[in-house]
Amino acid sequence: MASPQPSSSSPWTPPIPRLSRVPQAGEAGASAHARYRAELGKGRVRRLVVRGVVAVLAGVAGTVVIGWQAGLALAVIAATVDAVYRWRRHEAVRTWRRGAMGERRTARYLRRLEAGGYLVLHDRALPYGRANLDHLAVGPSGVVVIDSKAWRRDRRITRRGRDVRVGRRGGSDEVRSVLYETGAVAKALSRRLRMPVEVTPVLAVHGPHVPRRGLMVDGVKMLRAAAVAKWIMRRPAALPPSVVQQLQVAAAELFPVYVERPPRPPR
Repeated sequence: MASPQPSSSSPWTPPIPRLSRVPQAGEAGASAHARYRAELGKGRVRRLVVRGVVAVLAGVAGTVVIGWQAGLALAVIAATVDAVYRWRRHEAVRTWRRGAMGERRTARYLRRLEAGGYLVLHDRALPYGRANLDHLAVGPSGVVVIDSKAWRRDRRITRRGRDVRVGRRGGSDEVRSVLYETGAVAKALSRRLRMPVEVTPVLAVHGPHVPRRGLMVDGVKMLRAAAVAKWIMRRPAALPPSVVQQLQVAAAELFPVYVERPPRPPR
């Protein structure tokens, strides 16, 4: 990564701020875990009551209109439909829980970066929109946005030439969000420092096998989560300490700890 340089039209160089204290790093996976808990407890008692009433009414209606055998069949069908619905709902809840656990594991792997002069932030909000950054590392080799992906182990990652697929989905679909976040971070930091800032996107994968050297998908480096910190540390130190410090201060101020906002009421 090339060192950010002031543009010729704006020769002003910002003063070097200093971190008076270590900023709050944030709790990795906090927002995903909060969403998991919310989905888990959303209307649990009400759903149980409604499902029971529906099954009973189906059985009674079938018994009165046709006979007890039809009533029993309708009750079984209602219970089966309910079981399928609950299974699908449970899978969605498990996805949020798996995501939170993946972010926490990634955060543990990234701790080694701090000894190398990196500031590592977790679960941070962007200046606008509802998206959040899973992890943000700022240090001698530059700025890196890290998106954790906790996929099932049986989800295969395959490559045919330049085309990468994750299960049935194209690799481009899986990196779209981290590319958006990377662009937003680069824009915010460039405005604050009044110089172009390059930001590198990385996908930290838990679960399925990823080649040791990783894969490139639309400019995004896809790596095993356990290999991300080592990959960052191996990148050449392209920034002087003064610029690193400016970037760290700006990142801590521009991207606060993410707080889940309630959905907007329908108009």
